[in-house]
Amino acid sequence: MKKKVWIAIGVTAVFLLLAGVSVYRQAFAKGPEVKTSHPVQEEIKEQIMIPGTAKLVNEQKIYASPEKGEIKEFLVEEGDSVKKGEVLAKFDDQALELELEKVKLQAESGYIKINQLEKEEDQLRDKEKELRKQASEKEADKQIQPERDQLKLEKRLANLELSQVLLQKKDIEKRLGELEVKSTIDGVVLQVNKAATSDPATAGKPVIYVGDLKAVGASGLLSEFDSLKVKEGQKVTLRSDAIPEKEWKGEVSEVADMPEENQGMNPAEKSAPQYRVEVTVKELSLRSGFQLIMEIETDKKKALTVPANSVITGDSSVYVFVVRDQKSYKQEVETGVASGNKIEITSGLNEKDLIITNPSDQLKDGMEVDAK
Repeated sequence: MKKKVWIAIGVTAVFLLLAGVSVYRQAFAKGPEVKTSHPVQEEIKEQIMIPGTAKLVNEQKIYASPEKGEIKEFLVEEGDSVKKGEVLAKFDDQALELELEKVKLQAESGYIKINQLEKEEDQLRDKEKELRKQASEKEADKQIQPERDQLKLEKRLANLELSQVLLQKKDIEKRLGELEVKSTIDGVVLQVNKAATSDPATAGKPVIYVGDLKAVGASGLLSEFDSLKVKEGQKVTLRSDAIPEKEWKGEVSEVADMPEENQGMNPAEKSAPQYRVEVTVKELSLRSGFQLIMEIETDKKKALTVPANSVITGDSSVYVFVVRDQKSYKQEVETGVASGNKIEITSGLNEKDLIITNPSDQLKDGMEVDAK
């Protein structure tokens, strides 16, 4: 009896094992499950991505000026709001004021001399009238003419001297006006560096820095190749790691014609030329100096595209996996522009092809797959 029971148990176990194998084969007969899609004709954007920096669009930097002397008086402090035309500082004007007084005295002396010569001309005319009464008109002219010519010459020279003095006066007054440093924009005083007027260590730094905090733009550097693609008016998307959930829209306002000067420590070392690009942005809520990523849209076109993660770059070729008769096959392709999570296919595929969008490392050429 016990023998029959063990035989029954053995038969049942074999049956269950065979059933399990059958189920396993049915489950995996189709191979690994893969996601698929067809290439799509759609509009894509060609973009250049470069690092950038937020910067003030409107700013004024005032530097020490040895030819003007030292700044005598600072009229603003950091954080002050200023209007265009407001005086920010004054240079020492003592030397120019003395020079102006000297020139004013010279001008006054010139006016006195000219007035004196005009009186002498009047006296000469009276003398001429008296001579004409005593002698002939011809004789009177003969005697008066040398004096008249002499007075005319002296008066002309006096007028020339006065004109020269008045030009000097005008120049000094202009220079005095320039000693008043005025704001060229409406903005905020961001820096007042009084030490920069006398400390050699601060040479090259602005004495006063004014900026319009409401107008913030961006700038970056382009390679030689990229500078040929970027033009004024092209759209720009800006992002910052400081505020990853936000982005800003702008447009290219300027591309420099000349490359940036070599900033390397060794002037003999030549680096690849880079060209500055300026971008205007609407309501860029970042401070000047924030680091940015700028995506410049250089072109738009219709193209055949596939998901970027479906394209595999091998050692010697670029390929995708296509599905035919429930099997995967490698298909070499040529790619073009990458835009977001899409990439352009310039050759190797058409819209009827079925490609695997999630190829795994285990996927092989000719492998059976369960396409979804």
